[in-house]
Amino acid sequence: MAAELSYTVPLLINGKEVTSETTFSVISPSSHKHIWQSSSASLEDAKNAASAAQAAFPAWAKLKPAAKRDIFMKAADIVESRAGELADYMKIETGAADAFSSGFNVPKCADMLRDVAGRLSTVMGHIPTCEAEGTAALIVKEPLGVVLAIAPWWVKTLGGIMTINTLTT
Repeated sequence: MAAELSYTVPLLINGKEVTSETTFSVISPSSHKHIWQSSSASLEDAKNAASAAQAAFPAWAKLKPAAKRDIFMKAADIVESRAGELADYMKIETGAADAFSSGFNVPKCADMLRDVAGRLSTVMGHIPTCEAEGTAALIVKEPLGVVLAIAPWWVKTLGGIMTINTLTT
């Protein structure tokens, strides 16, 4: 861990790691010691991230459910293959107990990604019964646009996945 003390956690904007000019110390709630620095997103960074997401949105919206499923399944595989590393970061940064990080949070992230992957092909609209005679309606479910979601520090792994789960189904 000593080698990581000088590390600055970057922002991820448009697929690139961006280390901001402004950073803040990440302090372990367990040891009360400085563990590393983190980039601090400026308003310009947030706008750049939103613009990049908006630029990627049309391609995502057109992507077929099977292709989206494959992406979510791959993400679940990555979480699962790096479970020990992710749980360790959670323990270091949040002071989470092993039962919460390794035993619940990280495995649940992989589970939820697979759950979303499995339900993507079932997201569909429907034809409701209308009150007025001679009228009809069709409800179509389709992606609407970019959403900013910020997970709290204490459930950043699972909180982020829960947001994805809610927004995609």
